[in-house]
Amino acid sequence: MGFSYVVAVAVLLSSSLIFFGMVYSDFVHTETQLKSAQDNFNTHNYDYLNSKVSITGYNYSLSGTNYSVTLNVTNTGSVALNLNGTNLLVNGTLVNFTYANQYLFPLGNDSIQFTVGSGNYDIEIIFNTGYEQYGKVTV
Repeated sequence: MGFSYVVAVAVLLSSSLIFFGMVYSDFVHTETQLKSAQDNFNTHNYDYLNSKVSITGYNYSLSGTNYSVTLNVTNTGSVALNLNGTNLLVNGTLVNFTYANQYLFPLGNDSIQFTVGSGNYDIEIIFNTGYEQYGKVTV
């Protein structure tokens, strides 16, 4: 009777140690993932809050049957923007565009060029940080 009691206690203690070891390991892994996600959120939020771009003007020229529109933009924020990860919507439709430099650094100027027909257009530039800039173009 005494020996079986000792064996039962040893089995229960060892299984408890294994169980709590697995729980602790999962807890540490989860906390590491949460910390990483919070750091990524803070970085993205900082970039978003410190992004600011102004459209300083535009010009257009006839290119075949359509017009080539060039938007002049200035980064007035404190974060460099990657134009490679930027989208341009013209009247709510995603359009292809070209740019002079891949990065728009703080206080830097650049131009975004796209092609449209004649008319009035609402444009929206969505930068890689999530910042959006609206404008109107009349061709």
